[in-house]
Amino acid sequence: MTRSFTVDPVPIRATALLHQEGVLAVVAAVGLFFRGQGPMTALLPRTPWIESLGAGVVAGGVALAFMGVLLFVPIVKDLERWQADMVQGWSFFDAVAVAVFSGLAEEALIRALLQPWIGLVAAAVLFALLHIVPDRRLWAWPVIALVLGLAFGLVFEQWGYPAAAAAHIVVNTVSLLRLRRKPGVTPQTKNESGMHV
Repeated sequence: MTRSFTVDPVPIRATALLHQEGVLAVVAAVGLFFRGQGPMTALLPRTPWIESLGAGVVAGGVALAFMGVLLFVPIVKDLERWQADMVQGWSFFDAVAVAVFSGLAEEALIRALLQPWIGLVAAAVLFALLHIVPDRRLWAWPVIALVLGLAFGLVFEQWGYPAAAAAHIVVNTVSLLRLRRKPGVTPQTKNESGMHV
């Protein structure tokens, strides 16, 4: 039986998320500029480019394995169905564009700009807060985001922004491409009690 959610998921237009991520990128760029380091310097890897990007891809793969294990937990299955409804109707290009832009923008803001100021744990908590959904029964999303935020933060500390962004992009790309092909929770009808049937 599919659970009824307090807030039924509605499809989100990919362009709306791309605009949101664009705003985050501008905030990050302006913040990095005024921090005195400049955006381009702050976004450089701490190791050679190939090592940084490779570490990010590997970290993204490890994060996906962690998330795959979590799919056996019922609340995470519910979350996945809810998220699948959000990306309903997205094309392959929509999913990849949102994955790339969100990974670049969120890591620039959270990791490159804020983490050096507020620290690893506070940055991960902020990242988790950005992933709160309007139904408290889907509490797993911000908890998963907190764990991933800590992981991305550690990757950033060791290999720099390109590694953290690559890890985030890998997770988002695989996740969004999977979600757009899965059935969600929004049924054609509800029964009299409001439960999804």
